[in-house]
Amino acid sequence: MFFEQVPVGPYRNFSYIIAGENSKEAAVVDPAWEVDTLKGRLNSNRFKLLYIINTHAHLDHIQGNQQLASMTGAKVVMHESSLAKKDLGVRDEQVLSLGGEVNLRFIHTPGHSPESMCIIVNDSALVTGDTLFIGECGRVDLPGGDASALFDSFQKIRALDRRLIVYPGHDYGSKKSSTLGEELSSNYTLAPRSREEFIKFMQEP
Repeated sequence: MFFEQVPVGPYRNFSYIIAGENSKEAAVVDPAWEVDTLKGRLNSNRFKLLYIINTHAHLDHIQGNQQLASMTGAKVVMHESSLAKKDLGVRDEQVLSLGGEVNLRFIHTPGHSPESMCIIVNDSALVTGDTLFIGECGRVDLPGGDASALFDSFQKIRALDRRLIVYPGHDYGSKKSSTLGEELSSNYTLAPRSREEFIKFMQEP
């Protein structure tokens, strides 16, 4: 499997290029910035881009969709609840395959936004978008944000394999990736709380 974390844009975003080494079938996650850079990386590896996948529909994650789609013919994929322009809406626990080598399993994790989702890649990586950062979590005070929904999403995340490597949507932490086990142990936003405690915590300045 090919997996590359690509720093892009002025807001410390990460895009991701994921592909099968043999099939050369690829997906790009959150191509909001520096589309030419992403296309160059695809070309240099002779990858065929099948999917443009968005972890959520905020502009700083989707604004490169149409440019990259027009260059490659790839389908834009978002959670089925998203109102943004897409070719394919996916549901919780749905799986897309890249050449039979790479499985992308989608986990609906609303809270930062209603359509937010994480992506489990070959049971080894967890691309979290703005749901979970290294040492932090996504804000819930933007339109569509919901602390109670994020509480439920964190219950889903806590149940996943602790060996998964967490790859966030922004470079906001002390390092660019972590394991889920490390985050569960050290990320203060994941500390055990009741729903009421978590909602109050997320409302604190």
